[in-house]
Amino acid sequence: MIERLRALINRLPIVGQITLPLALGLVASLLCVGIFAAIADEINEQDTLVQIDIALANELHSQATPETIIFYRVLSMIGMQGLLVIGALTGAYFALKRQRLSLTVWLAALIGGFLLNTLFKEVFARPRPVFVDPIAVLNSYSFPSGHAMLSLITIGMLTYFLWSRLESFHARAFAVTFGVLLVVMIGISRMALGVHFLSDVLAGYAAGGVWLLGCITAAERFERKSYARFEKRKLKQTS
Repeated sequence: MIERLRALINRLPIVGQITLPLALGLVASLLCVGIFAAIADEINEQDTLVQIDIALANELHSQATPETIIFYRVLSMIGMQGLLVIGALTGAYFALKRQRLSLTVWLAALIGGFLLNTLFKEVFARPRPVFVDPIAVLNSYSFPSGHAMLSLITIGMLTYFLWSRLESFHARAFAVTFGVLLVVMIGISRMALGVHFLSDVLAGYAAGGVWLLGCITAAERFERKSYARFEKRKLKQTS
């Protein structure tokens, strides 16, 4: 009876295609959407999170030293100029190797993430932190953090591609750990330089997480379809 019920469920057009990784990705995406929505609501209502934002921004600003400023400026550069270099080199690699699917997903992830972040900034139009003696001054909007969002998308996609190409467990673990630490440090650098609030960075991670998971899911589906077509052609040639 249980086997018949399972077979009946698997015949459904949508349910039958849901694998465990896809289900986990869907849950994670919904969680990221919920976090982003909750943060956006707190900002619109000028609620408790905004007070935490201001208190933390003032504390980080007061603790800044010439040495830490240089350190965080370098991290901030990695989070934008560095990502541009990574994006260009990775795209060139896929183009030279004629890996069209990977190149398409890579460009869609980066360009789509940039456009999505720009849209969010215009919609929320949140001013950046203001200090009497600012470390850095930017005229663009603050919410969500572009550095946080795009670093998560870029490094997350790069880690995803590396994961499928690395065979050693230790190499995979190092790639994931290094990627996570770098993304977190880039987000911290934006707060330490006084150009973003905590909620900007968290919202950037949440929005970036949704887009990243969507791109990875699309890449997995396209990869399976491409493999199925390859196997079908191979079967026809041998028959």
